[in-house]
Formats: sequence, structure tokens, C-alpha cells
Amino acid sequence: MILSKLKFCCLLIWVLWASSFTTQAQPAPAPSIPISVQFNWHHQFQYAGFYAALQQGFYQKAGLAVTLKTWQQGVKVLDEVVSGRADFSVGYSSLAVDFARGAPIRLVMSSFQFSPMVLLSHRPLKDLSDFSGKKVMHFGNLQIQGLLNKAKMQIKTPILEVPSSGNLQDFIDHKVDFYAAYMTNEPYRLQQQKVPYYIVDPKSFGVQSYGDLVITSKKMATQSPEAVEAFRKATIQGWEYALAHPEEVVDYLMANYPVVKTRDALIDEAAKTEAYVRSGSVPIGAVSPEKLVATIVDAKESGFINETQFDNLDINQFLIHPHRLMLSKEEQDYIRAYPVVKMANDINWAPFEFIDNEGQYRGIAADYFKLISQRTGLQFQPVTDISWDALVKQTQLGHYDIYSAAVATPERTAYMRFTKPYLSFPMVLLGSDRLSAVSGYEQLNGEVIAVVEGYWSEEFLTQKYPQIQMLKVGSVKEGIEAVIEGRAKAYSGNLGAINYAINQYGLTGVHIIGQSSHRFELAIGVQRNNPILFSILQKALDSVSESERSTIFSRWIQLNMVRHFDKTELFQIGISFLTALLLMLAIIFIFRYQKNQRQSYINQIHELTYATLIDAKTFQFIWVSDAYCQLTGYSKNELLGRDYTSMATQKLTDKALEKIKKQVFSGKPWEGEIDGKTKDNSTYSVVLTLTPVKDFWGHIDKIWATRVNITERKRIEQLAITDELTHLYNRRYFTQTFSKEINRAKRHGNALSIALLDIDYFKKINDTYGHQKGDEVLQQVAETLTSHFNRASDFVFRMGGEEFWVLSDFDNEQAFQTHLEELCVRVMALEIKNNASEFKVMTVSIGAAFVPAADLTDSEALYYLVDNALYQAKQNGRNQIVMVKDFQSEKGL
Repeated sequence: MILSKLKFCCLLIWVLWASSFTTQAQPAPAPSIPISVQFNWHHQFQYAGFYAALQQGFYQKAGLAVTLKTWQQGVKVLDEVVSGRADFSVGYSSLAVDFARGAPIRLVMSSFQFSPMVLLSHRPLKDLSDFSGKKVMHFGNLQIQGLLNKAKMQIKTPILEVPSSGNLQDFIDHKVDFYAAYMTNEPYRLQQQKVPYYIVDPKSFGVQSYGDLVITSKKMATQSPEAVEAFRKATIQGWEYALAHPEEVVDYLMANYPVVKTRDALIDEAAKTEAYVRSGSVPIGAVSPEKLVATIVDAKESGFINETQFDNLDINQFLIHPHRLMLSKEEQDYIRAYPVVKMANDINWAPFEFIDNEGQYRGIAADYFKLISQRTGLQFQPVTDISWDALVKQTQLGHYDIYSAAVATPERTAYMRFTKPYLSFPMVLLGSDRLSAVSGYEQLNGEVIAVVEGYWSEEFLTQKYPQIQMLKVGSVKEGIEAVIEGRAKAYSGNLGAINYAINQYGLTGVHIIGQSSHRFELAIGVQRNNPILFSILQKALDSVSESERSTIFSRWIQLNMVRHFDKTELFQIGISFLTALLLMLAIIFIFRYQKNQRQSYINQIHELTYATLIDAKTFQFIWVSDAYCQLTGYSKNELLGRDYTSMATQKLTDKALEKIKKQVFSGKPWEGEIDGKTKDNSTYSVVLTLTPVKDFWGHIDKIWATRVNITERKRIEQLAITDELTHLYNRRYFTQTFSKEINRAKRHGNALSIALLDIDYFKKINDTYGHQKGDEVLQQVAETLTSHFNRASDFVFRMGGEEFWVLSDFDNEQAFQTHLEELCVRVMALEIKNNASEFKVMTVSIGAAFVPAADLTDSEALYYLVDNALYQAKQNGRNQIVMVKDFQSEKGL
């Protein structure tokens, strides 16, 4: 008897701990799929990630049998993929242009975050006009083409472009004037042969893009998305290994593939390659849609695609990533034909799904469907005022398309097909604090157990335990109250919903007394006569990543999910069995292990969410996690007692803060993006969730603050619109902003002040003092511009090279011109030497316009007017301002 009770006690401890986690079936090993990869150059460290993935068995573990195809002259990687002769290819950034032109390809990843492609030259390039009449050998790479296209505006004799032979000797023998090369390759070979050369880097002229794009065919991406994703992950894993073990990968490469380079050359290449593969904190292989669009914008401006092709471009169709759904044509047609899905959802089952006070569908399931909607285009129409029991009956009659989150019971599977479960929680019994634990539901035969009408727990008790008397209630809260009031012995339901309700409504006097071996395996149910919708939703669920699942889980299921084992129960068991000392020690050991595991779990949640606990009255910190200390740079002693609101930046106004407090003190959690400041006054960004905590009397006395750090995401978003060198807005953001500001000015009847500024004889500064000094000069000019145009309505952009654009508003033309004249004086006052200038210091030329609302046209026309004015300023002797005067006559040009 003693032993059996002891076994139950130990089992209950283990079960309660284990069921804190969602169990998931391990995927079966994938079958071996033959995969071929076509490179666009000779075997070298440029493709190290692929070699390492083979060498270390990463492809094999992913179920892929990969063959790396040797490059030969005349092989076109685009043709190889489109024809099916290769499953994947590695190519230049011009592949993005091929897609814009209609090539049926998809982008898997980018091996290089920026291209190492440069031109080798026999003599220094003074300016782009030096390309006049020269022979340039290149591969059709977009960076080189963009550079040459810029040069064509300044040359007198056409450039002779020839396809690359892949033979560096053509450059050494002076058969060509310029030779396209990788910074990681050819310069080393020339140094070894003591051949003099100069570098012409397109990035110095504002031309940049990704390098070594990895593509596959649209057919492959659509028909075998799992294989494509497995290949991408294994290749990234290979790059991680190769960068950490370069010499090992070089030796493997030389032993297994035909290599034209020496080992020393490969080691040198490896040392230079990491900077291109791993750029800052950007993940290996990552691709930014904004950066791709910028590349294609440059291609359009260079004439490689036409306006129609650009307008029809959907860059998201080019990208492949884990969140991308590979839907069949039949599935895509279905979404277009039936975009609205009628959803049968529970209106009162927090935290899984519920309708809030504002009539919005919220909860764990709602967050999943928000993601599914984004990825499929389907619009889910939840119910807002029908009870679950009534909804089930209507769904049986076919009035609704899907169940949002339901257990696949035998009764429901008769008319619904269920996806794989996306949520899993144990079914438990909640009883009064006075009740001891029960070993099973059968102990409650004859007793009254509360269940929510229409829930799986009702069907479960009806089928499994018919002798239990059921008290049917309308919600989880009503079920728990029935236990507290003594109308029911216990409540049977989902552990997650029980914990949420107890915390939300401040219910006390109850605890978990038992658990079923069955779980609430929640899935999406789809009417059996709709297999296409089922397939779409299953694919969408499969696309939700583990990190996304974890974020949703943490948002709704926080510390309340951690079980609290009844210490009184342990004490009573100990008193009853004092004679079994060894067994008692075993229980204590297990209990301590469980307690440690539980605390470890709590600590992990705290650290993962940068958690802090705030006193509701004073809004001061009363507990902080180590992770939050690291995030802010403060020690715990410095934070404890500190006013929480002092951690926010000035962007958080008093009005906004009061609105947040009002919502929290009404008992509702608040969530939103917040910028905070660290001890050293730098900033960080988080998605902040403030969750009110009630005391025994139901009063809010504390507030949990949990966070998701989005600083890096914000930084990347900022990088997408910011020039890396000067930190001004870039040309991409100019393209987005200029038209908007024109339309805004038109709507309000305001004039617009615009100017295009160019540093005079900037090339001379570069040639005399070097590119590093040139970069410093650009930074100084940028700082002068931002300090001179420092109002909230001012925009300053770097357009590329030494050109800058100013977008502002002034009351009249004279005020604007005076301000620009003062800018010219400030630039000269920098006293940057430039002997090419008649003033012997750096100056600027400016084309500008004060455009009345009536004369505001489209962005291209206005840009032309100001660009022409800048040209006139240059022709008139530089260091001056030319204002556009006659808009009507200029329009006729």
C-alpha cells in the first residue's frame, strides 16, 4: 500500500513537470534526394559552404545526395537551372534582373552579403571618362554593368565590352584594359607574379549589390519546397563550419576537386572571404527584399529592364525562405476564388481564443491565424456572439468552413478533417484546496464534475466515465466558480485555460488534484468536402517556425503554466510513512529535483523575455532579470527602486504613457513597440508586454514586464534606408519619399524646396589623398548638411558618389536661396584642401528650385529640372547656386 502510494506520488511529480512542454513527434529521416549544383567559376573557397556541407555530412543528414558541377566556359547558370540540368546554381546579382525579365527562378539565399566584384586596371582611374574607348572584359555582372552605364554618360568613344574568358593572362598580357575579378581571388595572383594593377571598385561609385546568389527553378521551389529548405539550411551550416575551419576545408577541396589555385592562394582567399559572407550581425545567407529592390532600381535606371517589367515586379515572388508557402496552382486558384473563410471559434476560451471588450478576436489561435492570413492571403471571419455549443451544431450542418482550435474527437472527425495539432495541453482536474490528489477520474464516479458545454471534456467524460455526473457550464470561469461555491467536486478542462482564468479573475481556494493521460491536442478542423483548403492550412501551419511558436506561447502562457506541487500533500505523505526513511529520502530528492527544474524553467522564461517586475503604485522596479541588466547596461542594484518610465526614450510622451497605464490598471495586458535607453544613452527597441498581477483581494499590485528584443530588426530596417558611409538617407529612401512629399505639398497647397548638391572636383581629392580621405570628406559634408538642415521637415539624402539631395520647405524662394548660400560658406569653412579648385579648398555646386504648389509635377520631371540647374552651375564655374526660374518653359523641354 505504501509503495503504491509512493509510486503515484513520484509519477504525479514527473507528469506535472513533463506536461509543461508540448510533445512533438520526431520527423522520420528524409529519403535521399539527388541534387545537383552548378557553380559559375572554378572550384575555390568562394564555394566553401557547399564543400563543408558535403564534407561534414550536413547534406546527407538532410536527406540530400548533392553533386557539385564543375564550371566550364560557356556554361550559363540561369540556363542550367531553368532547363533542369541543375537543381541549384550560384550566380551574380544580375540573376535578380533575369527574374524581373520573367525568368522562372527563385532565390534561395545569398552566399555573399555584398559583391566582391571589381575591375582590375593597368593604371589608376581618374574619373569615369577614362573608360572612353577602352576594352572591358567582364561576365555581365550587374555591378560592372551599372558602373559602365554610369561611365557611358561621360565618355566620348564607346566602351568595347567583351565576354570574360576566365583567363587572367588576358589582363597580364594587356589584351584588355579592364578585367572583372573578385577581390578575394585575382589580386593575390597578380601580387605573386609581381604584376602591377589598380582596383576600380563599383561600390566607390555608388553601385553595390549582393554577391553569389543561390537560385533554383520555380518548378523545383513549388514541387519540392522541403528539399529546397533542407538544402538552404545545410549550406548555411556548411558556411558556418567553413569559416571556423578554413584550412580543413581547403584541404578537402584540393583533395576532391580540380583546383587551379595553389593552397596558399586558397588560404589567402579564405581569409578575405569571411568579410563578404558574414557581415556584422546579419545571418549567413540572409536576403533583404529592400536591398534586392534597390539593386533592381539601379538596373532599371541603367536600362537593363523597362518600366513595365519594373512595375510588374513582385520581389516577394523571387524570395524563398521558411515562411514562404509553396502553393500549387490549384491552391492559388482556390484562394483567389474563395478568399474568405468562415471560422468556428470559441468566443470565451482565453488564452486560446476569445473576443475582447472591443469585439476583436484574440488569443493564441488568433495569433496563428494572423500569420496564416499573411502567408496565404486568406481572410478569416471569426464569430463574435455565438456560444461554442451552438457553434458546433451549426458547423456540423456545414455553416462554417473550419474549426480554429479543436480536438479531433470521433464525433467531429465524422464531418471534419483535422490538421496536425499545433497546440497540446494536458486535461486536468481542478478541486478545492481541501481535496487531496486523485489517482484517476474513476475515483470521482458518482461525484459532480463541472465541464464547459460542447468542449471535448464533456464528450470525454460521457464516453469514458458515464458514472460521473456532469454540471454543464458556459465558460471556464463558471466551472472554476462552481468548484469554489461547492456546486461541483471538481472542474475538468485544459490546464492552460484554467491557469489563465485563475490569474485573470483572481480566483483562489483551488488547486490541481489530478491529470488525465489524454491531452487537449488542438488542431484546425476543415470540412471534409474541402480538401484543397485543408492542404493550404496544413502547409501554412507547417511554415510557422519554432521561434514564432515560442513567441506566441510566451505572449499568452507565461509563468502561470509552471505547476506548483502541493507541499502539504508531501508533508502528509511523509508523516504517514516515517518508518520508510529511505523511501522518504527518495521523495524529497525527487521533489527537490522537480523544484529545481521548475525554478530553472521559470528562470529561462525570465531571461528569454528580459523580464522585470514593477510595483503598480510607484512604477518602480522590484525585481529584474539578468538579461534585462545586460540589455540596459545597469546592475541590479542600480535598477531596483528606479522609476520604470525613466528607462524610456523621449519618444514616449506623457499622454501615451497615461494611455498605457489606463489599460493596464483596467486589468488588461498592454503590448506595443517601445524604444528604451541604456546606461550609456544608446537605444534599443523591444516589443513590450505589460501584464497586471492581482493580489488576494483582486487588486492590481504588481506588473510583469516581458520583452522581445527587436533592436536588430529595427537596425536592419534603418540600414535599408540609410547610406552606410554617411548615415544619411539613401537613394532608395529618396525614391520612396520624394513622390510622397510632392503629393503632400499638393494636398496642402504648399511650396516645396529642393536642391541637388555636388562636391566640386571630388575625384581630385580621391586621387590626391586616397579613397579613405575621400570617405572622410563625404562624412564631413554629410555632417554639415544635417546640421544646416536640421528641422523635422528637412530630408537629406546621399544620391551616390559625391551627390546629395535636400528636400525641405521654406516660406519663399529668397529664404531658401539664402540658406543655401550660407551652406556654401559653411562648406568652404571646412578648409578641406583641393588644389583643383580656384579657391584651393573644397566647394560645392548646387541646382535648386522653390516649387510652388501649382507647379509641382511628378518626381522625375522635378529631378530633371534641378539636375539641369546643377549642370548649369558646373558650367558657370562651380561654387555657385543656380535656381530654376521658369517651370513652364522647363516643362516643355
